[in-house]
Amino acid sequence: MSADEVQVWLVPDERSDRVLAHLLGVLDAGERQRAAAYRSADDRRRFVVAHGAVRHIVAGRTGAAAAEIRFVRGPHGKPEVADPGSCVQVNLSHSGDVAMVAVTAGRRVGVDVQRIVPGLDTVAMARRYFPAEEAEFVRAAADPVARAARFARLWSRKEALVKAHGGRLTQGLRVPVTPPVAPPGNTPAGDAWPAGYRITDVPAPPGYRAAVALSGLADYRVTPRRWASPAPPP
Repeated sequence: MSADEVQVWLVPDERSDRVLAHLLGVLDAGERQRAAAYRSADDRRRFVVAHGAVRHIVAGRTGAAAAEIRFVRGPHGKPEVADPGSCVQVNLSHSGDVAMVAVTAGRRVGVDVQRIVPGLDTVAMARRYFPAEEAEFVRAAADPVARAARFARLWSRKEALVKAHGGRLTQGLRVPVTPPVAPPGNTPAGDAWPAGYRITDVPAPPGYRAAVALSGLADYRVTPRRWASPAPPP
C-alpha cells in the first residue's frame, strides 16, 4: 500500500459466538473494560466486532499479532498505532449496524459513516452547526428523506475531516466541506489547521453515507474492502 492509497473496510455485524469470543480475546484490558460497560448486548457486540476488526486489519499491515497491537491517544484523544517503526495510520467509525475502518501507509486519516435519519430536524441542525451555504443546501432538498441524506453526507465529511486532523467536532462542523473545496488553512471556526486535507465520499450500505479524509492536498485513491472475520482457532 502506498501513502496515496486508503483502504476503507466495511465491517459486517458478526453474530457467531465463537467469532465474538475470538475477537474479544484479541482486545486489550482497556477495550474489554469499555465493552463490558455497554448495557445493550447489541452495542457491546458491535464494539467488540469493530475493535477486533481494527486490530486484525492493522496486524495485516504490520505483521504483528492482532492481540499485540498497542494504541496511544493523540492530543485530542484519537487512537494511534503505538509502534514507532510503523507508518500505519488507522481510523474507525460506526453508526447503527455499520462499521468502517480506514487504513493508510502514512497520511493522517479519518473515516466516518452516518445513518440517514429522515425523522431528524436536519434543517434546524444544519442551521445551528453548518455554514450558511451548507445549511441552505440541506434545506433546499425536495423532501425529508433527501434533506436527511444531504445532512448525513455533509456530517460524515466534516467528522472524517475532524478525525483526520484530531481537532474538536464543534469547530470542525463550521468548516465548509462541500466538494470540491478543500478546507483552508484558517477556517471560519477560528481553528488554525496545520495542513490541507482532501475529503472523498466513499460507498456505504443503503441508508448510510460515508466519507474519508486524508492529510495533504495530493490525490489519493480509495480501495473499498469488505472485512471477513478470521476463523477462530479450534
